[in-house]
Amino acid sequence: MLTAVTFQNADAQLGSYAGAFSRLGFGARGMSMGNSVSSDIFGDVSGIYNPALATFQEDGKLDIGYTFLSLDRKLNFVGFTKKFKLPNQDEGGAGITLAWINAGVSDIDGRDNDTRQIGEFSTFENQFYLGTSFILSDQLSLGVGFKLYYAKLFEEITTSSFAIDLGGIYKANKNLAIGITFKDLGAKYKWQTTSIYGANGNSTEDKFPKMLEISGTYLLPKNYGIVSLGFVQYFNPENEIFTATETSSESSNNSVIRFGIESNIISQVRLRAGLDRIDFTADDFAGNLKPSLGFGLDKSFSNSINLGVDYSVQLEPFSNDLIQNIGIVFKFK
Repeated sequence: MLTAVTFQNADAQLGSYAGAFSRLGFGARGMSMGNSVSSDIFGDVSGIYNPALATFQEDGKLDIGYTFLSLDRKLNFVGFTKKFKLPNQDEGGAGITLAWINAGVSDIDGRDNDTRQIGEFSTFENQFYLGTSFILSDQLSLGVGFKLYYAKLFEEITTSSFAIDLGGIYKANKNLAIGITFKDLGAKYKWQTTSIYGANGNSTEDKFPKMLEISGTYLLPKNYGIVSLGFVQYFNPENEIFTATETSSESSNNSVIRFGIESNIISQVRLRAGLDRIDFTADDFAGNLKPSLGFGLDKSFSNSINLGVDYSVQLEPFSNDLIQNIGIVFKFK
């Protein structure tokens, strides 16, 4: 009697695919609002969430962020966003976003097959981002983002990949904006191990999930704050299934809701809260949830210079430690 044995990846958790570092969020403000800010034109925008947002950032804005993570992991951000006028243009405008996300793991204890220590190793991943956007009318802005990924897995094993984001913003009225983004088109890692293992090495390709997000942001009356809601569809790469007689593949996608709120206590103080990864397609509904809290402080030093500090804290699934991010925001005319 022949017994068929099946080996299959478990139903996908959102962090189990390539490029997970780039989907954690950007900066303390976005992370504290559950990463629901891809249509937020009313606050300090982050063009990396949606390239079309840059046309709504009147002041130049520089973000620098550092994230405190467990297990010797790191996650850092640098970003710049600004709207500007094109030459000989009286109305409309364009926007640009430049950003860098760096992640990695250090102090990895390396050992051989006999458990002898052979050194400490580290890995890293980087995303370099250029986003451009243009105002097509008083209500509509479209943008495209260009991404370069560069990662190291082990010693001489590195890879790079190019990807594209597409985005749009529709300002329905003075208090409501609708956004749409389609992200990580073409993103993948291709690992080649022949430099270490010679003829025994091979080539492995890890594709990123593609993300389609539709979101809305509402400015509360009397500028009391902002409420954002987003729906994200993850189109995950196929998983291989091995049986005793054949190899096949299947794809398991995720549908996620994001929610965030920002309340203006006074003009220089803002409180924030959010909930990311409300995943109705997961077997373990609570397993992916990422609730968050945060605040922002800012101070104007002149008519053209403003300096702010943002802080966020998130619960991380499957970990007893918190994700904490602190950021410096510098704005100028």
